[in-house]
Order: sequence, then structure tokens, then C-alpha cells
Amino acid sequence: MKGFIVYPTYTLIDGATHIQLFGRLENGESFVVVSRFEPYFFIPESALRKAKRLLSKFKVSKTNLKTFDGLAVAKVSHESHTELNKVSSALHRADINTYEGDIKPHFRFLMDNDILGTLDIEGHWEPRERVDRVYREPDLSPTTYKPKLKVASIDIETDHKTGKLYCIGIYCDGYQQNFMITNKKLRNTVACKTEEDVLEHFKNAILEL
Repeated sequence: MKGFIVYPTYTLIDGATHIQLFGRLENGESFVVVSRFEPYFFIPESALRKAKRLLSKFKVSKTNLKTFDGLAVAKVSHESHTELNKVSSALHRADINTYEGDIKPHFRFLMDNDILGTLDIEGHWEPRERVDRVYREPDLSPTTYKPKLKVASIDIETDHKTGKLYCIGIYCDGYQQNFMITNKKLRNTVACKTEEDVLEHFKNAILEL
């Protein structure tokens, strides 16, 4: 089944990094792919001895890769992106360079699988309340596909000094509505009493759309 990725992200599940790819399938249904992934970055091979104590809990493996300056690099990986970020900071404090440590896990996952924005999904799926299909550890491959998506413009108005929310507006094909804290009757506007009221109306409108 071909799909288009609308929003990629990542999370920790039982201490391990999992990639989440939210999108729309060619049959019009929504989907999320959940795949376990081990994030990584690189350090110079020449720094391995110096970094040995810091990397005792991490997987370190040699590669055939080199920096633009010709330095051979080793791969440092861990199931938790949080722990990987911590050791990256520790290595920098120890004056050890890291490479590609700033690439987010979900982007690294897409790069490693040669996926630009559309993908082919093969595997079992389960239905959920807020998404039509949940795929866990499916087989993924890059493909080409142009989806028909709904597009909405969302405008949020706040007080620039306090940050207090007072209006959210949604505009899309066949729908135009504002949710505003006001006691006046205004065109294309739902009068709300509180910030919570604004957010609740906005959430319900998005779910309905």
C-alpha cells in the first residue's frame, strides 16, 4: 500500500527509540508506521581510546566512512536517543568531535531507508480510534505517489506580552471559522469564554475536518 508521510517524529517506548510516521494512504485512509530504531552518530577512530570510558554503555563499531578531511570514523549507537544525546554532549566537553549527531532519529531513519516522502508499506495493521491503520514494524520501501490531501491554514493570536491566547482561526476549502474569547457576535466566529474553551472548539473542529 502506497502512502504519503505528513508528519514524521519519534518517541521512547520501554526505553527504546521508535520512529512514528503519520500520513495518508492511497486509499484515502490515515496511517501511522511504528518502527523500532537505533540512532547513531560518528566520532574519529583516533579518539576511541580517549572516549572509551564515556562509551562503555554504547555500541561502537568501525566503518568504511571518512570525514571530508579524510579522517576514518567509528559509529556510536544506542537504543535510546536520550542517552545518545547525553553522551554526545559529554564527548564535546571532553574535546572529542562528533559527526551527524544533530540529525534527528526520524530523519536518520528516512535517510537510511531512502524514503523522501512517499513509501510503500507491507505488513499487518490494526485500526485505532484516531487513525485508520497502525502498522508495527512493517516492511518499508521508497516509491512515488502524489496524494490528495486536505490543506488548512491555521492562525493563532496571542498577547505579545503575556502570551495569553485569545483566538484561533481555521481556513480551508469549504470551511472558515474563528474561535475567539469575546462576548460579541461576529461573522464566522464562535464566541468563547476562556482559553480552554478556544482550544476545545479548535480541537473538535480539526477532528471533524
